[in-house]
Amino acid sequence: MADHAPNGLKLNTVAHSSPLPAKERGQDIRRSFMSDWFPEPAKREIERQAAFSLVDVFDELPSTSDHALANLAAYSQRLPALVVARRQTKGRGRGSRSWFAGDGALTFTAMLGTQDTPIEPCNWPRCSLIAGVAMCQTLETLSQSEAFQLKWPNDVFLAGRKVCGILVEKRDAAEPVLCVGIGVNVNNSLEDAPADVQQRAIALTDVTGVQHFLPEILLDFLTRFQTLCMQNVDSLAGLLPYWQTHCLLTGRAIETRQADQTISGECRGIDATGALLVETPAGSWQIVSGEIVRW
Repeated sequence: MADHAPNGLKLNTVAHSSPLPAKERGQDIRRSFMSDWFPEPAKREIERQAAFSLVDVFDELPSTSDHALANLAAYSQRLPALVVARRQTKGRGRGSRSWFAGDGALTFTAMLGTQDTPIEPCNWPRCSLIAGVAMCQTLETLSQSEAFQLKWPNDVFLAGRKVCGILVEKRDAAEPVLCVGIGVNVNNSLEDAPADVQQRAIALTDVTGVQHFLPEILLDFLTRFQTLCMQNVDSLAGLLPYWQTHCLLTGRAIETRQADQTISGECRGIDATGALLVETPAGSWQIVSGEIVRW
């Protein structure tokens, strides 16, 4: 399998050009890529281009989100901050779901204060959908594949299998803090995983056949996420065309559950508030929160 190590981080917020100084490009970065999964120049460029005050990189954590929340008092003094782990052994999804990510996956949690995003805290749950679109666009651009889809409210699928999970949480320190936790199967091939796992999940490398430079994916996602937040402050109307063409569930018979209420019908996409639209024999429903238990 080939290694996809760029001549520096290629992606720039405005021009998408290589940001690294010439002396830090070429073979220096290639050697770093082979021996160091997150080279120091890449860390510095993420801090500079994405305007993060701190990028905290770990070899292994149980969960980047749990680590961020456990140390929120300290991190809140240096927002926006980013926690990245090479391996994650007890990652958390929505509810009681877990997300294991070994070597080659991209796992991180971004922490943003009220001054770091134009979206009001009361609307932060929408950031799950914004993050999904940003990551979907990043992976599409990187892989040149049109097989990515979005599953409401927090997953990205590739060729019908899950490639990325997103967990958005709001916590209070000195001020409200938005925590966006993401796990992406990138270089951690699932070809040797049990058959039932292969049916549910997939890694980017299983489709592209190459090893990808994780900091490049992270930087591209962060800049896209920031841009989409600025473009969708009051509603998600600007995301609707993209979402509707990438929605995994549109046209499918689905079943959603919230507390003791179950709603079954046909998915019609989402609206500008981020609610899932479900058409039933009794009428139309807007599902603001809940779990899709059948699709």
